[in-house]
Amino acid sequence: MRTLILFFLATSFTSLLALDIKAEMGTGLFYSGAKGRIDYVEESFRGSNAVTDISSASNFYVWGDFESNNKLLPKLRLEYLKISAEGNSQAHLESPVQEIKDLIDQYIDPLQLNDKNWNSQLQHNIYDIDLYYEFFEKSAWPSIGLGLGYKYFDYIYIMDIDLVPGLQFGDRDSSGAPMLFFTSRYDMPSIQMGFEADGKVYVFGDSDMYDWKVKMDLMFEIDDTTDLGAEFGYRQQYFNLTGSDVENVTGNMTYEGIFVGIVIKFK
Repeated sequence: MRTLILFFLATSFTSLLALDIKAEMGTGLFYSGAKGRIDYVEESFRGSNAVTDISSASNFYVWGDFESNNKLLPKLRLEYLKISAEGNSQAHLESPVQEIKDLIDQYIDPLQLNDKNWNSQLQHNIYDIDLYYEFFEKSAWPSIGLGLGYKYFDYIYIMDIDLVPGLQFGDRDSSGAPMLFFTSRYDMPSIQMGFEADGKVYVFGDSDMYDWKVKMDLMFEIDDTTDLGAEFGYRQQYFNLTGSDVENVTGNMTYEGIFVGIVIKFK
């Protein structure tokens, strides 16, 4: 799936280069921790991991926004965010299989290993592809953009449990979902400052997912075709994976915090 998405991004960008387009790109750091829980169930084992204190970290992001001179074509926005966090989590281990349950009762519960904090790591890659139309761009009012997108994400979650040296407890998985996309922007051309808000929400299945951010950017003209500037904002992503959207793994994770980056605009 990741290969298909990267191929789509590459071919989309190549196709856009063949058109007369305007491009805007940015990259920076998203200062976010991770809060929530990851639960999973197998045939002989159930594990419930409550993430209680994943510390804030500087997470890398990059995005691009492309607009063709053909107004019948939608705008294209591509985004990538890498979450990398480390902190403490609680593990609660249980099993419907009597033999495993006996082992838990004999070795884990007496040592009070259940519901105890353990060092944990979380790696999460999030990819977004959005196609949208924007209205009222040249008016005195904020513009409004509406469209559809697709959010693909994978994660690796590892918890180090000191039962025996080297024992780790965790899971890895990936998934994707269609999203509704909206955006609004207000520019102040006299001082090259802009304010923007956008959001994505999943309404097509059992899970709850949303991703929103607000930002301010300040641009400086380099020449007649290029602006360079900085962006500052706040972002929150929420994943509540459940029901028919998932198999063995359910999750309820939130990433939120400020982000700071640089922006380049090709007019």
